[in-house]
Amino acid sequence: MKYEKLFEPITMRGVTFSNRIQRTSMVSGLTTEEGFVTEDLKKRYLREAKGGVGAIVVEAAVVIPSKSPFNLRISSDEFVPGITEVVKAVREVNKEVKMGIQIMQHLKLAKTGWRQKVEDFKTEELPKIVADHVAAAKRALAAGFDFIEVHMAHAYVLSSFLSRVNKRTDGYGGSLQNRMKLPIEVFKAVRAVVGENYPLGVRINGEDFHVSGNTLAQSSRIAVKFAELGADYISVSAGSRFEDALTPAEGNPPDPMSGYSGHRMSPWFWWPDGCHVYLSDGIREAVRAAGFTTPIIIAGKIREPEHAEKILQQGKADVIGLCRALLADPDWPNKAKEGREKELVRCVACNWCLEADSRYEKVNCNRWPQGMLNAPDPFTPSIARPGEFKKEDL
Repeated sequence: MKYEKLFEPITMRGVTFSNRIQRTSMVSGLTTEEGFVTEDLKKRYLREAKGGVGAIVVEAAVVIPSKSPFNLRISSDEFVPGITEVVKAVREVNKEVKMGIQIMQHLKLAKTGWRQKVEDFKTEELPKIVADHVAAAKRALAAGFDFIEVHMAHAYVLSSFLSRVNKRTDGYGGSLQNRMKLPIEVFKAVRAVVGENYPLGVRINGEDFHVSGNTLAQSSRIAVKFAELGADYISVSAGSRFEDALTPAEGNPPDPMSGYSGHRMSPWFWWPDGCHVYLSDGIREAVRAAGFTTPIIIAGKIREPEHAEKILQQGKADVIGLCRALLADPDWPNKAKEGREKELVRCVACNWCLEADSRYEKVNCNRWPQGMLNAPDPFTPSIARPGEFKKEDL
């Protein structure tokens, strides 16, 4: 096979993934305003499952009640039936794909421009953060997911505790050891719930990409600690921090995707392909040097099968995370496996999808025929739109 490493199975705690391609979590905007599963949301994951991906991480599921609209929720039992339907429907389409869900708690925002910070949480409120993640994990188990990912990246609560911006003085901030305390408590509590025979991964930032944020030096130590705690994989992302966000227009909440840090999370077309690979490479090296074989997942503008295979062959990551590339063409895995690379509809890194998310709109792809919420089936370059760039940004 041309891409031997890319299509090599990998097993985590008895769960075997058929290949090394993981569809990383991406907000879709396809839930109801209250966060319930819709038919459109199910169709999104059914279409992606048909394409041959080894694992799908269902978009970040919010573990707390909040007013943030059109975000998938797992904050109460009433959301479980809909999420269960997604898992069952996907398995009917593709029995090999493994389904995971990302659980997360976001920082609260206001249209006045106010945003919640880790210093705003009272010490006595921190056990509630742990308890909410545990309750979410129990619901994920009830829904039938094959694995769970705890979200500790980007602009969310656990990532913000890990970041150097955390200046709490109660033992949960300041030094890296203290900053890791709450995320470790969450991880240990979730592990206790899911047990020792169930895959549990974490997603972290390899770099925050702002002056007061974490760098590879801190993220490597964080990764080693979670490898020591038994994380089944460490998914490496980057950026999307509020500290670097532009001042929002009046009547709008701050957007962590608006600044340089945000641009680095979802690299635009002017960035080189694989611009985050050095992060997974450095983290993997640190984890291996510490004596752990924890799989490292990398994502960030990896668009070509040849490139993905090279990353794996060079030992710079163990699994390839694809997000926008699979949104553009869900059949990317099957086309690569079957030697049909010329039929790939390539992501052009225009971030049309990202901007829709920032506007709280339904996320689609600029390469799909206009008005569609999923890629056509079948999908070929001949029916794809060319994609649009902002020439002023070049």
